[in-house]
Amino acid sequence: MSRQSSKAGLLNDVTTAAERYVVRTATTGTTVLLTPEDHADRVFILDTILTVSTLNFKLPAASGSGDVYTFVNNAVQTFGFIVSLNIATDYLTGVALMIEAVGGTDDVVFYTTATSDKVTFNATTTGGLRGDKVVAIDYKAGYYLVEVTAFPSGDVVTPFSAT
Repeated sequence: MSRQSSKAGLLNDVTTAAERYVVRTATTGTTVLLTPEDHADRVFILDTILTVSTLNFKLPAASGSGDVYTFVNNAVQTFGFIVSLNIATDYLTGVALMIEAVGGTDDVVFYTTATSDKVTFNATTTGGLRGDKVVAIDYKAGYYLVEVTAFPSGDVVTPFSAT
């Protein structure tokens, strides 16, 4: 029986809180190479403002494992952050719901393209405000299913790109 299907339920098991969440408080960006063994099915929380450089979370190769990687921004960023793929032959497929934070009428939905392999939050037009979220699911070899919710400012543009 998995932890998630146990009678107590994962939410009630306080001993697993450290296993479920990774809270990042460093203000310096870097590249974080994620591995299924250490990072799958965990929530990554950016709980501080990046003041020095951009942070890049690189997902492992997509194999169809069903592993889920969730990223939540809990600060108003001054530098952006990125969720990208570590393997050149992997791609993202999915959608980004962009909700303009300043209350304008530029709420938009963007879709990935055939070559999308990166989600960028630039702290303005593609998001980077408190509440941004990326959920990436390793759903088949070579592909992550991605759902992005972002709160950009200014004229909204797609957060998806190809490197």
